[in-house]
Amino acid sequence: MKRKRRYLENYQGCGKGMKKVCLDTDFLVALLRKKQEANDRAREYEEKEVIISTTSMNAFEIFFGAYRSLEAIKNLKEADELLDSLNILHLTKDSAKKSSEILSKLIKVGKPIELRDAIIAGIALNEGYTLVTRNIIHFERVTGLSLEKW
Repeated sequence: MKRKRRYLENYQGCGKGMKKVCLDTDFLVALLRKKQEANDRAREYEEKEVIISTTSMNAFEIFFGAYRSLEAIKNLKEADELLDSLNILHLTKDSAKKSSEILSKLIKVGKPIELRDAIIAGIALNEGYTLVTRNIIHFERVTGLSLEKW
């Protein structure tokens, strides 16, 4: 976990204009499962001194999965360690407003996404982050959201 601890250091020492990525739950799960592709991408971000964060909603999803797992105690510990190493972007009044706008517009056009995804998208958009995900099909419906498929 030493490598992951650097994420927060990158965030705290960041300058303006640096690339900022928000890791979606699928990426975090892959890190927890020690998937090579996710580890390689995380290492790449670290080498390029990318600002790496996730959202409080992604943290919720990770903890929820850990609690429901057969090895809850072990998985909760690993989830805590990973999430402690990242900057957590929170749902604020402004990001709640943006999330609500996103979901409302998508419902109006008959292409809604899940509430949790709308919150993640709203936080990432509000904070100016690129969302790193494999869930491109849902998130590409969100106007203005920068996406990076991993």
